Amino acid sequence: MSAEISLLHGRAKEAFDRDPCVADSPAQLGDCARGRLASAGFEARDLAYLDANVDPAESPERARFLRVEAKYGESPDKHIFTFAILKSAGKYKLLWLQSAVATK
Repeated sequence: MSAEISLLHGRAKEAFDRDPCVADSPAQLGDCARGRLASAGFEARDLAYLDANVDPAESPERARFLRVEAKYGESPDKHIFTFAILKSAGKYKLLWLQSAVATK
């Protein structure tokens, strides 16, 4: 990953660290992730709720992970962000796991 992309992804992670995504339902976490990525300059294009086997989940409530594909500016690259979905005290929270980029 180039230094420029590392900086971009670092800004995205900082947005989640400053203001974590916490919600009453896992479905609301997708909107939160879109907002945090937008604050770092990314446009979320595709959200995928994944089960424990990293297959598409039957519903957001059965998901263990959230995968977000995003675009940054005019770049053709696809930025991929992966989060764990945690549940504690009746609330759902996103935990940043990793980020990657698929270059074109």
